[in-house]
Amino acid sequence: MIEYTLIGLISFAIILLLISFFQKDRVKEVEEQVEQLTLSTMQQLYEIKKRVKALEEELLVGMELFSTEEQIWHLHKQGWTKEQIARKLNMPIDEVNIVIARNER
Repeated sequence: MIEYTLIGLISFAIILLLISFFQKDRVKEVEEQVEQLTLSTMQQLYEIKKRVKALEEELLVGMELFSTEEQIWHLHKQGWTKEQIARKLNMPIDEVNIVIARNER
């Protein structure tokens, strides 16, 4: 009787072991999903950083232009000639004329 019980338990254990080999590994699936999520998140973060950098550059260029216009107008109000302003700021006299004309309106 004990032999039959022991044989039955060993057979049951072997059957369970065989079943476990053929079942899908749920942990592996979850790991793959987490890996895919991590990769997509990293790609999105990279894209966001790239966009932020582009926006920062645009803002910086805009600020530099605004700053240059302020400098031109300030020097003009101090009595500098357009030629002197152009030389000081290292820019074409046409641009100085445009800024001054725009601000005189």
